[in-house]
Amino acid sequence: MSDIISDHQVFLLNLSFIFLLFFIYHKYIEGKIDKVSNEFLIGVISVLSIILCMTFPFSPSPGFYFDFRQIPFIIGVLYGGRKVGFFLLITLLLYRGILGIDAGFYSSIIIYTMIFFGLCFITPRFQDAAKFKSKLLIAVIANGLSVLLLLYVIFIFNVNLTKGGWLSLSLFYGVQVIVMFFFITFIERAKKESYVLSELKELEKLKVVSEIAASISHEVRNPLTVTKGFLQLLQDKSIAEEKKDFYIRLSLNELERAEVIISDYLTFAKPSLENVELLEINEELEYIIKVVTPYATMRNCKVNFLKMSNIFIAGERQKFHQCLINIAKNGIEAMPKNGQLTICLKESEKHAIISIEDTGIGLSKEQIRRLGTPYYSTKTTGTGLGTMVVFSIVKAMRGEIQVKSEQGIGTCFTITLPKVTMN
Repeated sequence: MSDIISDHQVFLLNLSFIFLLFFIYHKYIEGKIDKVSNEFLIGVISVLSIILCMTFPFSPSPGFYFDFRQIPFIIGVLYGGRKVGFFLLITLLLYRGILGIDAGFYSSIIIYTMIFFGLCFITPRFQDAAKFKSKLLIAVIANGLSVLLLLYVIFIFNVNLTKGGWLSLSLFYGVQVIVMFFFITFIERAKKESYVLSELKELEKLKVVSEIAASISHEVRNPLTVTKGFLQLLQDKSIAEEKKDFYIRLSLNELERAEVIISDYLTFAKPSLENVELLEINEELEYIIKVVTPYATMRNCKVNFLKMSNIFIAGERQKFHQCLINIAKNGIEAMPKNGQLTICLKESEKHAIISIEDTGIGLSKEQIRRLGTPYYSTKTTGTGLGTMVVFSIVKAMRGEIQVKSEQGIGTCFTITLPKVTMN
């Protein structure tokens, strides 16, 4: 009874060694390295699995050790190739020699040399197989034949095994074929999932690029079309000077609008800061309020500012202004008449906290979730680039941005930025 329990323990231990090492490789390493490094790592992982399996065998007869070394050996050759296979063969035989030069050692030389040459023949077919079922069939047949070869060599060497020993050994290696089936299934599915995931990432990138391109082309085309129309009208020599000035002024305004859209796109595409300087937030917020107050007054809204003592941060002044003006402008546009925009500055031990709160229509949870994504805007005439720029600038300044909103009550943007301590 104790022997059976011990055999089960060896079985589970061998299985865990192989699974853990190959799981780590196929889940976290494969596909992230070049071909040479890939073969090297397959060899290393296979060798570790072989050595660990051989270190914890069961021995139904003196001088003969049995374990699951065949699984990492076959998998290593099939996925790593012939060079890896030769390396595994030498390592396996050397380690078996360290364990003891006996009849089991000589039988290992015969068995694994024959398995190696057989695998050298079928490995190209395995690697070229396009279908999962074909790979699975090749691997299982290879493992099945190696088990039969092993049992045959044991028979030739006239190993002194009882009927119970032969039954235990046959069950052990019969289960090995089943284990090989599941390991190849796991490996191929892991490879497929990794491939599908990489394809999805590429598609996601293309989707983002296409959405941004669609947004930019749509928004830039409109002012260019208007400008083109006015320039065509200016070709008419009979147009009065006043109308010419009017057309030129409108054309310049449209070109300026196109320039702003392109600038927003470039800021989003390259959010890194170039001209970093020390900024005192109260002064910068006062400037922001001077810029947005006329716009707020025009829409019958009031702007409030709650100051703090001097708080310094590091950043690029122009982009910092652009970020806050975008948020304030969106807040003003979201409010009906007599709305209030409150800009508040606070601080914690290591951070400056700027909150911009409006009394507008508010946002739903889904709208908040999609803020900052390409081509999404809550305004019918918006491009979504302004909010994307806000998120990009805050990230470039090593800050965080949180949005809280309640429909019918208002929205609050909270920007947290690292402070600069003045000695």
